[in-house]
Amino acid sequence: MKIFKSILTTAILLSTSIHANGAVEKLQQVKTGSTPLYRYHDKQLQDLSGSAYVNGHIYLMSDGGKNSDFPEVRITTFDKLESPAYLFQRQIIQRDIEGATQIGNSIYIASSMSQINEDTDDYRVLSSIRVDDDGQFVSESYTYARDVILSAMKDKFGDDAWLRRVQVSFGKQGGINIEGLSASHNGGNNLVFGFRSPLWDKDFGSPQLDPSLSLKKGLAILIEMPEPIGSNLSESSVKLLDLKGQGIRGIEYIPAMEGYVIISGGVEKLNEYHLWFYEPKSEKVTKLSQENDGFSRLCRPESVLNLPEKSTLIILSEESGKACENVEFNYIEYKY
Repeated sequence: MKIFKSILTTAILLSTSIHANGAVEKLQQVKTGSTPLYRYHDKQLQDLSGSAYVNGHIYLMSDGGKNSDFPEVRITTFDKLESPAYLFQRQIIQRDIEGATQIGNSIYIASSMSQINEDTDDYRVLSSIRVDDDGQFVSESYTYARDVILSAMKDKFGDDAWLRRVQVSFGKQGGINIEGLSASHNGGNNLVFGFRSPLWDKDFGSPQLDPSLSLKKGLAILIEMPEPIGSNLSESSVKLLDLKGQGIRGIEYIPAMEGYVIISGGVEKLNEYHLWFYEPKSEKVTKLSQENDGFSRLCRPESVLNLPEKSTLIILSEESGKACENVEFNYIEYKY
């Protein structure tokens, strides 16, 4: 049986090493709960990997399981978050969905870009779905974004040994693996891509390639692009964040807080995640999560969902595999 808890007064403990702005200090955990599981291949699971919010409708993205067999977008509302969500019909195939966000009436969805083989276009997609005010499908466009992102990385870091390792490695071995997507604080149609992998360090890489390399060393990478579907590459920018050797698993810009809430996790599949706040104006990073808090009890937190008119953000976790069996809850609601 799922355990449902309402905690109206528990404030997140903040790191004392870095000053946080007032909005972060007001952030409070108010509720935990569970979104439903769905049946695939006779297994009950919830493989959530991204979310977006447009005109009162919540869109929940699934990365499709072990082999990306069932990539999905489902639609629901805030008051029905714990009820089964309806499948949202799409026009294209997009596999290994790992990040999502919203700008106006458009939902942007990013694949991981982690496949290096030439015949894996479905894993390299950045798509945009336009919906009407009732949440219904209007149109869809897409691009294959991996090469665009590699070009932006080359402009920033140069064509050195680090980038060459990234280009030939799968995501879990230190290659490109995008798991965060957010609208930008700079506005417009700018998108910010958050990288689970690679991290930036000259000694970052798989020890299988060289025993002196490590997948646990380096700075997390954010790349911002204006109009990424048809982007002008010369205008892309890169930021590096010290998330203590972890990459980005989820990210969302919260305008009322004037910064990004970020979920971090290991490049490798490790059961350790942290919650952060990044303030671009000051370029300060604040650790929000603490040992034994509510966030630490999520199995695999994957997505940050912002509901601005409710001054609410939700951290959503997947619930799949043996590691996540019998978890207490798979989302946490915060007020800011």
